[in-house]
Parts: sequence; structure tokens; C-alpha cells
Amino acid sequence: MTMLLAFLCVLSFTVSFGLQSLVGIKFGKTVLNCVREKYVDIAYNELTFPENLGDEWEIDCYSRPVMGEDNKKLWEVLITDSSGKFKYIKNLPSNLVNSKNLRRVVEEVIDVSPVRPKIFRFFRNQMFNMITIALSTLDVDVKPSRRTHSLFMWLDDREKHVYPYMNGYNPQLRQQTILDYDVSQPDRLPDVLKAQSYAFVALPAESFWNNEINDENINRGRLCPMRDLPRTGWIHGITLFSKRSESIAAWMSGLEIAYLRADLLGRELILETDISTQYIVAPLMDAQKREAQIFEKGKETANGYHFISVQDSPEAEDVQGFWLLRKFSDSI
Repeated sequence: MTMLLAFLCVLSFTVSFGLQSLVGIKFGKTVLNCVREKYVDIAYNELTFPENLGDEWEIDCYSRPVMGEDNKKLWEVLITDSSGKFKYIKNLPSNLVNSKNLRRVVEEVIDVSPVRPKIFRFFRNQMFNMITIALSTLDVDVKPSRRTHSLFMWLDDREKHVYPYMNGYNPQLRQQTILDYDVSQPDRLPDVLKAQSYAFVALPAESFWNNEINDENINRGRLCPMRDLPRTGWIHGITLFSKRSESIAAWMSGLEIAYLRADLLGRELILETDISTQYIVAPLMDAQKREAQIFEKGKETANGYHFISVQDSPEAEDVQGFWLLRKFSDSI
């Protein structure tokens, strides 16, 4: 594949004992168009399947900020695929919220689906036991994961456009955050997987929309749904450099990568995975504090979008791995 140099600017400092250099990541180029339609949600129990239904599904079962006529909170089961084109929603009486009834709801959907799901992802630590038990007999790979982008976007839409207009809505019933995890202490990477250096970098947002960066040229890695990705400006990220870049990318491809964050107090770059696992990717030196602050501000400006990539060196022709990530707001 012919590769096009995508110049990474704004933050191009390679961290390796004070070394500074310009960094490049190379991608092929074609054209991609994407239009976001006006939000319209589906009705309860409405079950239709798109032609290109995926086999990676996402599920949520939780209470909503709405009180029913019985003075009990509304409970919903939401099921979607990773593309967000398939959606199914069912409300459950609060006294029937258990693994048995959740399994029954999922089975009813799978039984009529033209594509059987291979993977189910869910993000709520609070529902870990119930969802795991409910799906344990369905011959699917159950993955606790914050890589439930379609589900997060759907919940965000419902929080803004659906629940406030329902009878019994009470914003005080909202959870403090739907991203309320039991976060453990970060784990250290094995020495063989540690990068020799890294750089704060940025790519033009247009390079994602015009398909310069696509699934075909990122080697190992994954691009999250781009529905809310800005069309202009910069998408900030971090590039890891290592002679063992292939091994590092292979290891990362086996993770449920959620997002990357700069811990300014702990002075570390942290990779968040699955529901609560954290890995220390690299230390933050004093000289990089300002760059780390800009990286975090860049994520906020870009609706949470950012990336992490892995390559042999700043001069390498190709990336060994590239992940477009998104950190969702804690207030949705």
C-alpha cells in the first residue's frame, strides 16, 4: 500500500531523557463521507435488524432517573451492536430485575436475530455479577469493558432527549455518573513491553474523515465510532516508540482499551482498560507537564476523542498499532 505521511504537529516532543524530535505516522488515502442524522429513538419492544448487523453486541441493564406510577424507578435493558445501527430496549419491573429475567430478554432477541452475537460487552461494575450470570449459558464471549461506545452514545442521547420528557422524570435520581467504576491501583507493564520513548502528538481531524486513517492501514488497532468526532481542528494523542513495537502492539490488541489519560498528580501516563484495570504506560517528566495538560485539554475539546499509536521509531514508515479512543464525560 502506498503510504502518505501525516505530519503530527502541535505537540511533537519525544520523551526519552530529554530528547526532542519531530514525529510522523503514515497512512493511506481514500474518501469517506459521514452524515449524522437528527436524533430519533426507538420505542420499547420494537425489534428490527439492519442488513449489516454486527456480531459484537453491547448491553446495559440499569435504573433510569424516572419514577413510575408505582413510585419505583424505571429499569431498562438496552441492547445494541458495536455500530449502533441495531437497537433494542425493554423496560423491566423493578421487582423482576434479576439474572434469570435478563437472560430471557436476551434470548428472545437472539432467537429472532439473523446474526448470532459472538461478543457481549457491558460497562457497569455494579451489574457485573448479574450480567455475567445472565449471559453465562448463551455461548457468547462476555467482556466487561468500557469500549461500549455505541451504548454510551445511546445513553447520552436518552439522557438528553428522552428521559427529561417522560412522566416521573427526576434529575436528582440520576446516578452521579454512569461511569462509576471501582478503580484499582495502576499495574506496571512488564519490562519487555515498556516503550523506550514516547511523544505527545496530534493529527488533523480531517485525516479521519477523508479516510487517510482507516482500518486497512493501522495494522493492529481499532478505530472507535466517529459520530461525534470533530471535522476540523486537531485530535491529540501519544505515540510509543520501541524496537519491540510489534510485541507491544500485539499485547495491546488483546486488551479492551478504553482510553488514555495523563495523571498530572501521579506524573504518569495511564492506559485504562476493561472496566477498571489500569496500566502505567510511561512516566511524566517535569518537562512534559505542559504538554500533558494540552493533551487533556485537547481530549475535552474533541469530545473525548484521542489516540495512541505504536511504531519502531520516529522515522518508521508504518505504525505497528493505532487506536482511536474516546473518553466519555463523567457527567452523562
